[in-house]
Order: sequence, then C-alpha cells, then structure tokens
Amino acid sequence: MTPGHHSGAEMPLVGRARVLDELLQALSRARHGAVQTVVLSGPAGSGKTALLDHFLAQCEAAGPGVQLLSAAGDEWERGLALSGYSQLMRREPLHSSKGIEGAVLPRPGTELDLTPARAAHFADTLTAHLTALQARSCVVVTIDDVHLLDEPSLRVLLFALRRIHRQKVLFVLTLDHARAHQVPSGLLDLLNSHRVDHLRLEPLEAEDVRELARRRFSLDLGSTAAHGLVRHTRGMPQPIVELLGELPPETWQSWFPSLPASSRMLARVRGVLEASSEQLVHVAEAVAVLGGAATTDAVGYVSGVDSLVDALDEGHRVRLLRLAVDPTQALVEFVAPGAAEAVYGQLPPSRGQRLHCRAADVVPQEGDRLGHRAAATLGVDEDLAAELEAFVRRRAQVGAWSDVATALFAASRLSPSPVARSQRLLRGVDALVASGNIAQAQMWAAAVEDMPPSPLRSSVLGYLSTASGHNNTARTQLEQAWADSDPERDPAAAAAVAQRLVLHGVASWDGPTMGRWAERAMSLTAPGTPAHIESAAIYGLGLYAQGRTVEAEQSYARAFDQVAENAQKQRIQMGSAWLALRTDRVETALVNFEAAVPTEQRGGSLRISLWAEAWLARTQLTLGDWDTAAATVSRAAVRLETSRMPLIRPLLYWTAAELWSMRGDWERARRYVSLAAVQPGTYRAMQVPSILARARFHEARADYASALEALEALVEIDPWTKDRVSFWPWQDTYVNALVMTNRVEEADRFLTDFEAVPRERAVPSDQARIAWARGRITAAQGDPDAARDQFESALGHLRGLQRPYLRARISFAFGQSMRRAGKRGVASSVLHSARDLYDSLGAATYVERCDRELQASGVDVGLAGDPAEAGPVSADRAGPELTAQERAVAELVATGATNKEAAQTLFVAEKTVQYHLTRIYRKLGIRSRSALAARYRPTA
Repeated sequence: MTPGHHSGAEMPLVGRARVLDELLQALSRARHGAVQTVVLSGPAGSGKTALLDHFLAQCEAAGPGVQLLSAAGDEWERGLALSGYSQLMRREPLHSSKGIEGAVLPRPGTELDLTPARAAHFADTLTAHLTALQARSCVVVTIDDVHLLDEPSLRVLLFALRRIHRQKVLFVLTLDHARAHQVPSGLLDLLNSHRVDHLRLEPLEAEDVRELARRRFSLDLGSTAAHGLVRHTRGMPQPIVELLGELPPETWQSWFPSLPASSRMLARVRGVLEASSEQLVHVAEAVAVLGGAATTDAVGYVSGVDSLVDALDEGHRVRLLRLAVDPTQALVEFVAPGAAEAVYGQLPPSRGQRLHCRAADVVPQEGDRLGHRAAATLGVDEDLAAELEAFVRRRAQVGAWSDVATALFAASRLSPSPVARSQRLLRGVDALVASGNIAQAQMWAAAVEDMPPSPLRSSVLGYLSTASGHNNTARTQLEQAWADSDPERDPAAAAAVAQRLVLHGVASWDGPTMGRWAERAMSLTAPGTPAHIESAAIYGLGLYAQGRTVEAEQSYARAFDQVAENAQKQRIQMGSAWLALRTDRVETALVNFEAAVPTEQRGGSLRISLWAEAWLARTQLTLGDWDTAAATVSRAAVRLETSRMPLIRPLLYWTAAELWSMRGDWERARRYVSLAAVQPGTYRAMQVPSILARARFHEARADYASALEALEALVEIDPWTKDRVSFWPWQDTYVNALVMTNRVEEADRFLTDFEAVPRERAVPSDQARIAWARGRITAAQGDPDAARDQFESALGHLRGLQRPYLRARISFAFGQSMRRAGKRGVASSVLHSARDLYDSLGAATYVERCDRELQASGVDVGLAGDPAEAGPVSADRAGPELTAQERAVAELVATGATNKEAAQTLFVAEKTVQYHLTRIYRKLGIRSRSALAARYRPTA
C-alpha cells in the first residue's frame, strides 16, 4: 500500500467523528486562553496516528491562527536522550536553529545523563518557547506514541506541563495503555489527573467497517463479512485497512472461516521469531496450533519447552504473547490480531503435523482431539473417519450440531469413497443449518445443488431455504424430499424431513402444518431422539395456533419430562417460552428465553439461541426493562449478522425499531425499520414483525395514515379466526390507526368481528387491547361515558400484571379521548399517569406527546398531583393570550406540521385545526405559517 493511501485526512472520518469533534472543542478552548491537555488512547492499530494526522491537517487548514509543534516516539530513538525534545524545538515555525534568548538547542544523544537541574533548564526553555509562540497565536503540541519517547524528553515534558497555565496551548498525546508502564510515574500520574481529558479510541463496529470499505476501496461488504472482519481484527482500523487492501475483492462475497495475517503482521511476526529464542518460537507455534484451547499445561506439553515461564516472559517483552488468567484457567494468547495466523502460516507441514499430533494427546474435549488428528492426517483414513462418525452420533443425540458439522466435514475429507464423501458433506451442511451457521451453509449450497437428486439433498436444500427465509422454495424442496422418502425402510431419514416441515410450518405460523408434521415426526422416532424433541418443541405452538391452549401447555409439560439436561432442552425452553409470552405468563417466558440463549457450554443451536434472544428482547420490552432490551438487541445483532439468518432479522429489529421510535432516536429507529424489511414471498413470521416495525415507527411520529397503510396488509396476512389464533397482537394498533384517520365505521366492523371470535381461554392483555380499542371507537362515536368505561375496563384487565408499556399506551389513548370530549379533569389525571409511565421507560417521544395533550387541555404539566384547570396561555410573554388548544396548534404548526398532521397528533378534525389557526393569526397579527414560525415562542 502506498504511503499516502491511508492518510490521516481519510481514516478518522469512519467511526471517529465524535473523538475528532472533542479534539476540535479542546482546540477552541485553548484558543480562548485555557491550557488543554488531551490523551488519545487505544491499543496498537486503533488509528491514533491517523486521527492525529487528520486533526493536524485541520489545524493547518485553520491558517496562521494555529502553530504546530510535533514529536513522535520511536522504539529505536528511546535510547537517545532528548531526541523527542529536539523534535519539538527544531520544528519552531521561524525555522530558527536557536531556542529562546539565543540558547543553542541540544543535539539528540548529547545529554545522556540528564540531571534534575539540566532537566529543569530544558523545561524552562521549552516553557518560554511555548509562551513566546502563544503570544502570537494558539500553539498545538502533539506527541505521538508518548510511551516511546526517550525518558529525558518525558521528564522535560512533565516539567513543562506543570508550569504552563492560562495560555493558548493545547497538548495532544497518544498513548497505548498496554505500554503505559514505560512512561515515568510522575508523568503518568499527571496524565491520569482530572486536569487531563481522556479520549479512548474504541474498536470499529461492523457498520463502520462497511462504510470504510465503500469509501476507501469501493467494496460493498455484506454484514456477515463486516462482522467477520471485526472479529478477526478485534475492530482495529489498521489491520482492517490492510486486509481490505491486500485480499482479492471476491474474498468478501462469501463466508470465510478465518482470514490470513496482513503483510505487515507477517513481516513483524517473522522478524520477532527470527530474533527470538528457540523456546519462544516453539511456544508461539504451540499456541497457534492449540487456538482457544491454549492452556499453560497444553502449551507446555505441545511445545516441549521445559521452562515455559521464561519463554512467556520473552514473549511478553517482545509483545508477541500474553498470559490471561481467570478463576478457572490460565490461557496463553497472542497480543495482536492476526499474529496467530501469521505464526501458523509459517509452520512447515511436517512441524505442523507433529504439533497437531501432540495437541491431540493433551486437549480435553473429544471433538478437539479428533480435530487435531484429522489436521495431522494428509490423506484418506477411513478408520479415523469412522471414529468421527461415532462421535457424530453421540453429539447428534444431544443436539450439539456445531460439533456434528465440524466432525462430518473432517470425515468427508478423510473418506476414500466418493459416495461416502458426498453423503458426509451433505449431512455436514444439514448440521450447519441446524446449528444456525447459515453463512457457512450457504457457501456449500452450489456444491449441494450439483449433487445427484436424493431425499437427503432435497431435505438439506429445503432446510437451508427455510432458515434463509425462502418460503416457496423451501416448501417445494421439502415436499419433494418427503415424496422421495421411505418411512418404512428409513424412518429416521423420513422423520428428519418431517421435522424440517415442522420448522416450515412455524415460520408460516400454520397450526395444522405444525401439528400434522410434528405428529408424523414423533411417530417415526423414539422419545428423546433429536427429531422427536425438535418436533415436540414446536408441536405445542401448533396446538396454540389452532386455539387449543390447554393441550399446548400439556404438550410442553410432557416434553420437559422427556428431555435431558443437554442442548436439546434449549429447544423445549424456547418453544414453551413462546407460548408463555403469548398467554400472559411473561415472567415465565423471561426465565425460559434466558435459559434458551446460551450455547457455549452445551453446544446448542445458534439458530435457536438467536430466536430465543429475539423473543427475549420482546419480553423485556413488554415488562418495561427497555435498557436491557436495547442491550439484548445489540448483543444478538452481532451474532445474527455474522451467521446470516434472515428468518430471525425482522423479529429482532421490530423490537429495536419500536424501542428507538418511542425514545425519539429517529435515525436509529429508521435504520432498524430498514433492517427489518423483507422481500415478497418470505415467511409470515418475517412479514408480520417487519410490518409492525414500520407501523410502530409511523405511529410514534403520529403519522397514522402511514401506519394504517402498513397495517392493512395484516388483515389478509395474519387473520384471527375460530380455527386460527394469531401470535402477534396487532389488532388494537390497527383499530387505533383506523380511528385516528377518521375511518371509525370500518374500525367498528373489524373490532366487532374480532370480538366475536371464540377463545378457549381469556388472556388479560388481549382483553385489555380489545377494551381500549373499543374505547377509542366509542369515544369517536360521541359517547365519552361509555368510552371511559371501556378504557377503565382495559386498565382493570392489567391489574396485577407488570405491563407498564401497554398500560401507558392505554392511558394515553384514554386521556387523549377524554381531552377531545372535553372531560378535562379525567384527561389530565390519566395523561399524567401515562406521562409518568412513559418517562420511567425513557419513551421521550410519548412524554412529549403527553405534555402536548396536557397543554391542549389547559393543564400546567409542571404541576404534580391533580392539576387545576389552567387559564389562557401566551405564545409570546408580551403578546396576546392564546387558549390551550390554540397554543398546542401553534406549537405544532410553527415546527412545520401540516394541518392534517397537527389534527392527527391532537386527535381533532382538520377543520378544527384550521379554525384555531385563523384565530391564532388574528390574535398575533400575522397572515402566514412562516410568520407564525418566526413569531411563536412557547413559554417555559
């Protein structure tokens, strides 16, 4: 890469805007006479130098108002006394070879033994130099890699920092905290004091990497590739830029198990190893072979090094290896991302083979032992393949599909028979899908399609299509797989196909399909086997979808009795939690979703884990734990995008879009609405949450017409009838949108039909939704007393349930309807209750809307308790009085709302808004909306 290719002017603009802005703010304060010291910290490769270069370029662009003095620490110059100091002094803008008052500047290396008196002299010289310069303009002093500066210069710098006050000077120092011990304690104490601002460069996120790839390399990186690159580089910009520039563009278009080291890292590692002892080389090679299983005991055995501690000390000194100790184990790790790949890549084949053989003798997990043996085998080996097959059978019994997939791919490579090789490959892809690694499975799709037709081939392709969200394709392939199956001859294979059709049924939310195929799969298998348990996990949902709630609960009770404490239990926990969430046992759902998420200790399915995590976020939103819900979404999003699992994306991002819409972060909310979007022909389990994400976004913005436009599709897509129960409660939102867009009769017809649907068991939250929807309609029909009864009934259904979000929604609609009906006392009380609930959730959007409703009621929102009836208020403290309604209209129109938007927000007729505007214009002596915007100032 050419030296100018990643100049500082480009790099920090990606993921570094906030830090750059804070640097510029510090510069502004310094220009006003306040000495500023900023420490820019981050590990090697985090972009400190690039950001500093960009900042300096902006300083230079500021013209003569800023003078720059720069120095950079260097490993090779640390032994040259005052080399850093001389960099600062010789870069004086007047290009003088002398310092202040004609003193000759010291040459680097001449003051090898700097006494305190001499250090004070040079510090005074530097201080005087800066004082003289800042008299003309602001001075920016930057020291890159301050931890690599020679110690005499650091002592001089410490003296100067302590003596410069109330001057136009900004110090910017970059520091690698891992090497902070190389900085003298006095300076380190100062840098950690309250007088110093600390700006830490965090790792880049996947979206930052995608933007960087587009802008720097014209690469359109997918989410999976971006997350993989972040994982490989730990989000460090330097190796990210290097790999994006060095690897062929096609690298990023498909799944990759790992990435190579960059050229720089290869050269660095090669240089370190060539200069290292034989013991350190052997230890580094052992760590590279062992990977995540590199415990100290394993490293000692595989490397054959007697004095492991001495080798680790050497590795620590050259910053190649580190020892990570926690309460359960001590692991040896490489310090820099890419170093493991660099070391492993330079291993001669014979050496690697021997190390893998030794590793197979010491690693504790059977799968790891077999993996090392397979890595040490260069040709075919049917005996080892047979051992892998036996391992596959044991791990499949407990649903550890990731282990199964890895072992099957290894067995496929070792198989001497082409037929066995293909069959094991097919089963390996099938296990990948079961484990949730859709990105890797999709990489094998073309190879699978090229294989001869067979029930297994069709089943694998159908399974992959289901997990990828391709509804019609999945159905065709799975039906073909079943047609070609022979349940009598091979019941296990037929049961596997039936279980795939069960998954297809739940993604379609088709109760009869779920039930029929689950029963068939369970009839072909024994209790406790994978296909039986995986079908039982969905069977209860199929019963519920047909309105058979009691039977559904009984089926999960039986399933829990049959499943062992292994990865298969994850599926039962997840399925039963779905049912619990939908039947108002939300706290039970929370416990089971949380239990279904972890996969690391029991080798469970990432797909099931992510599905559970997406529903967990929804559960946390329902219970009012919104901060935790936001954290759950962020955590799950990384794993979801890495695995490339579109079937689950809309569900997860529906919750995120709704949460951030309610909190008023519109940019983030729009992004999640976009991420939740799906193409036509996808599953109902994808379409419904995608639509709800859009609808809730528009509803939060009081754009009920757009919300209704989104929701109308659900009447056809997700009906609730006597034979079919919808899983997604959207009907009240739909009625609300109809009422708010003046389609009251249509809302009445829809809700009347919905109320008439028979239900096996009353669900309190469903009853509350029906009641508040009826209250909306009744209020719009002009019967506020009957509406009040409905709203109070809705809140009564929630008594004893922790549902702050739903209670807030009902209370807001209640108060808004009563305010429109002129019931100001009731409206103010209920709206205050809604406001408190929304405020506790951090729902700033609706806190603001509650305030607006209270203002429209003539209520002082700053008063606690039962507010008194408020008198007229003023748009301008010295101007004419406006009524509460006029003030609310003026505030909306002045901020750009159309008459229609203001009417929808205030739940009044559009003609009413126009009437109020006419009165407002007359009172204020203006004639246009622009004049209102210029004139109107709301009172505090």
